[in-house]
Amino acid sequence: MKSLKEYNSFLVGCRFCPMCKPAGEVSNLTMLESHTTRARAMMLWRIATGIDTWNQRKVEILYQSTLDSISQAWCVNHYPVSEYIVAARSEVFCSGLAPAEVKQAVRSAQNGYSTHQIVRSSVIFLASEVAEENLPGVYDPAMRVLERIGITAELVPAYTGVVHYALGDLEGAREHADALVNLLKEGNVRTVIADGPQTLWALTKVYPALGVSLPEEMMVTSLSEVLVHAALEGDLPVPSGQEGKRVFFHDSRSAALVAESLPLAEVIQPGYRGKEEALGKGKVYDAPRRLVDMMGMKRIYSVWSRSLSKSCGADDGLWMTYPDLAYGLAGQRLDEAKSLGSEVLVTDSVLCASHLSRSRREGDVPVMWLPALMAE
Repeated sequence: MKSLKEYNSFLVGCRFCPMCKPAGEVSNLTMLESHTTRARAMMLWRIATGIDTWNQRKVEILYQSTLDSISQAWCVNHYPVSEYIVAARSEVFCSGLAPAEVKQAVRSAQNGYSTHQIVRSSVIFLASEVAEENLPGVYDPAMRVLERIGITAELVPAYTGVVHYALGDLEGAREHADALVNLLKEGNVRTVIADGPQTLWALTKVYPALGVSLPEEMMVTSLSEVLVHAALEGDLPVPSGQEGKRVFFHDSRSAALVAESLPLAEVIQPGYRGKEEALGKGKVYDAPRRLVDMMGMKRIYSVWSRSLSKSCGADDGLWMTYPDLAYGLAGQRLDEAKSLGSEVLVTDSVLCASHLSRSRREGDVPVMWLPALMAE
């Protein structure tokens, strides 16, 4: 992993650039300049160059956001904002300066699903996105639909360590990653079906960054990819009753970190209403949307979609560290869906579906986890 100083050239570029302000998540909620990417980059540059040092408020500012991958996507040069945020958080966490909220979140995450279990199937459904929550039956729809298409997959509830990683506890993240990989190796697992984009990000991007390798023969895929393949092959009947329903599809921030490409520069022009694909490309976006289209639903989108999807508040552990901010972000996302005239918000992230559902206010559109729709 790189140190914060090694990102200095990017911090120099970000510290005076206000261009990503429209993409601000927390800053557009709190209306505080200190929550903007530009202000955070200026703070980190000063610390990285020895001009300034950490104090309580600076540490809070560092953590009062997601990993800010939306600014990375909005930037025409796609500066690695999320990477230098992780580097800064790692240094803060290792120095013992992390806020109490962050330390508590790390402790809570350690209470996630245990990896002290035995895997008995070569194909597993890895239930990890809501490992820190107690949500009995939340994965039942996914297991029903997998059974319907003839896939015998073992439900394996296990924590990936991704919250530790996002909060800067890289040592803890590596320990959890090693434990999970050992569990998969001992079970001779050949196929892992990820429950959502966050799990997919953990296995395919975070683990390599931590130096943790999956077995070469192991295939990692997403639940959405499995379902769309089955639907195209005729093995999964498409549920009826959704035809013509206006749907706003929400992508978690993790999706941008596994996308094949981030947005084209043209999308930052005011009032962009071009092709949705210009907002980011990849199977992580195409597979779930294909399922929505096959059900006959009418997708409605704004520029804040795909790689520019604004956080629902559940990304990168924010719901565990600063729940008030996370609730505010959820409200903004639900407002976006309602303002576009959608009748339902659909997401392929069970974590986002859970957080948005409990954040709903009177008059907000209903929220559905995509596999739950497919299981009807």
